[in-house]
Amino acid sequence: MYILEGTFMQHLNITFPENLKMALDREAKKEHTKRSTLIQKAVRVYLDTKKHKGLIEFMKKGYAESAGLDREINKEWDSALSDGLDD
Repeated sequence: MYILEGTFMQHLNITFPENLKMALDREAKKEHTKRSTLIQKAVRVYLDTKKHKGLIEFMKKGYAESAGLDREINKEWDSALSDGLDD
């Protein structure tokens, strides 16, 4: 473990298929960065995307649950209007 720019860093040993490692090296060279930096960025994007998808699913569930209540409120409102409440 070491500290880089105020952040504790840890070494990981990971295994890649050769073609993926070569693609990673090419991209790191294009980006003028190290493999580890590129992998860190990719993991952050993956985790952020997964979190975002989780929030979307959470909101969909909430909207679906409130849809029934919305329909009930609309029925009550329509009933009140048809009873002459809008006069």
